[in-house]
Amino acid sequence: MGNKSDLRISKTLRFINNAFMELITKKPVYKITVTELAQKAEISKGTFYLHYLDIFDLYNQLVNETVVKIAGSFNPYPDLFTDPESFVRTFMFSQIAPFGKTLTAGECALLLERNIKYCSDYPQCFIEAFRVQIYNVGKLVPCEENDIKLDFLLNGMLSIIIKYRSLGNENTSQIDFIVKYLSAVVKETFPEFYGT
Repeated sequence: MGNKSDLRISKTLRFINNAFMELITKKPVYKITVTELAQKAEISKGTFYLHYLDIFDLYNQLVNETVVKIAGSFNPYPDLFTDPESFVRTFMFSQIAPFGKTLTAGECALLLERNIKYCSDYPQCFIEAFRVQIYNVGKLVPCEENDIKLDFLLNGMLSIIIKYRSLGNENTSQIDFIVKYLSAVVKETFPEFYGT
């Protein structure tokens, strides 16, 4: 009996998510109502509220899922401990075409500037997703000190990505400067791997 119930819940959540992703490509998150979402998902508003507090609760969950997908879509993480220049170059510049071709139109819409400002966890959700991937390499012990180091490093890198998102591959001197500078920061942050 529980299996049928679980399947129904999974199906309902999939309908809600799909309806939301379709709506977010057409309008900003703050203009999406529970009423229109429920109609599109072919559920009642009450069913929506069984699973989410409001539209922004659903939005935050979908952003977090998308960020985890982004963090897992490429793998520069082992290089953090062996080749910081390769890590920085891959982490920073493999994503110039914002996060490549791994995202759907709805996922891209979630991350648009007009929407992302409504994510209560932004940018912490990005930092957490990347931190998890780094810890998964198995070289760094998860602890508060390493969390602080990774927060500092990832915050800086993400700030540069956001501020210089128009920096193209043809701008090699700026890219080389960023790679050299951040590689030095990585070495200073984790001297145990680089003997500095």
